[in-house]
Amino acid sequence: PEEKKDTLTWAMDRWISGMMEACDGKVKAWDVVNEAISGGNPDAEGVYALQHAPEGGSESDFFWQDYLGDLDYVRTAVKLAHQYGPEDIKLFINDYNLESDWDQNGKLKSLIKWIERWEADGITKIDGIGSQMHISCYADAKTQESKKAAIVNMLQLMAATGKLVRISELDMGYVDANGNDVTTANMTEAQHKEMAELYKFVVSKYLEIIPKNQQWGICQWCITDSPADSGWRKGQPTGLWDSNYCRKHTYAGFADGLAGK
Repeated sequence: PEEKKDTLTWAMDRWISGMMEACDGKVKAWDVVNEAISGGNPDAEGVYALQHAPEGGSESDFFWQDYLGDLDYVRTAVKLAHQYGPEDIKLFINDYNLESDWDQNGKLKSLIKWIERWEADGITKIDGIGSQMHISCYADAKTQESKKAAIVNMLQLMAATGKLVRISELDMGYVDANGNDVTTANMTEAQHKEMAELYKFVVSKYLEIIPKNQQWGICQWCITDSPADSGWRKGQPTGLWDSNYCRKHTYAGFADGLAGK
């Protein structure tokens, strides 16, 4: 185990220094740790475990923490990013399902607790949290209200950390009243407008809840709707533009949210 830890620490050093060299040091911000939290297996404090390979190992999964430890792998990554990156680099922890309503934002609460644990050494400093937000617009009104309430709660929890807050991979699908994903080809104009309203809600709530000095911005994941053969949300209306790069209602919803309309 010690040899593996030493070798993989060397590999992480080589990776991070190589990234900074390849970018000529022009890195403003970096998701230095991505998708660390498992979303289950809570400890005595109710905090979800980190991701780990199945007991006995796995040929398809690799997690740094299995070899460097739950605390040291993040502390090492942060240390190296500061060592090789520019002095003013901002380091983020990025994860998905932080807006989850089925566990009352339990994954985000766990991530915040893990950040406290990683920073407990008095040296490690994580500047911000990125929430991926691969969300859906729901035809069922009760479900949609639950999802929206969890989004608000997520933003409030993130704001309370005092850290920078970024929506890092925002996109959206549409789920009909029967719980089925609707493809772009079968979307109605009314459904497109519902999606536009949800984009407006997300963007406006971000600007309303996150203090200005903590706002690090919003990144839209899909420019256009996903192609039918896409590996991501196949054939779904994920974009602000359609496949011909024509603006959609979602574009207007996003813009109205930014404009405060």
